[in-house]
Amino acid sequence: MKSNFHTHTKRCCHAFGVEADYAKEAYDKGLSVLGFSDHAPFKDIDYGYRMQFSELQEYISAVQTERERYSEKMRIMTGLEIEYLPKYCEYYEWLLNEMKLDYLALGEHFFDINGRFCSIFASESTNEYIPYAKAISEALKKGYFSVLVHPDIMFMNCFAWNKNCDKACEIIVDAAMLTNTPVEYNANGIRRGQQDYPDGRRDPYPHPRFWAMAKDAGLKVLVGSDAHSPEQVYDKSMELAVKRAKDFGLDIISEF
Repeated sequence: MKSNFHTHTKRCCHAFGVEADYAKEAYDKGLSVLGFSDHAPFKDIDYGYRMQFSELQEYISAVQTERERYSEKMRIMTGLEIEYLPKYCEYYEWLLNEMKLDYLALGEHFFDINGRFCSIFASESTNEYIPYAKAISEALKKGYFSVLVHPDIMFMNCFAWNKNCDKACEIIVDAAMLTNTPVEYNANGIRRGQQDYPDGRRDPYPHPRFWAMAKDAGLKVLVGSDAHSPEQVYDKSMELAVKRAKDFGLDIISEF
């Protein structure tokens, strides 16, 4: 069964196309399930590269329109990709219980270190991978998140692999195993193209060393497109991600 639970729209300010465009592409590509997971807004702070809070209801309604349009052809789910910060726990509960979202996808682009706001893309060293991983671990144990997307996105940074990398991967894998949370093998890392790193030429992510640990732990794995334009819903990069995940021997699931 073909599925994708990682889909963005132009509302996030760094993608293209509206909900109807993605739904049509998914149907044309023969998907059985399409999940929308645009970057979630927060009520109090605009963290950037995401919809405004004032757009949230319109987004949910637009996805619902497509759900009804394709109700007899494929399943469409309403979700959000969102970061975890402890102060927003009531907000996560509100999104799930009051706004009736089908799922929240944990995409930890930023996190907190002793009150200091940190972005994984602006890491100064691999030392920051440990609090990043611990934030993910804490998040998964809260039970709000149905899937952990691009868990190894920190390897976009150009640092040599060291013991911090091993430890961070171990923390993330252990938390996913403990909470039985699926982890995503992300096609957008492949779509970014191979680059030179201290450990050789490779895609920024998925990183083979992380996925070797995920395989050994028997984690459930969703392959996600991380689509930022309609044609990426199930493109060549997504197909390659599915093939690589299968060749790696990962325990692939197509829905949750």
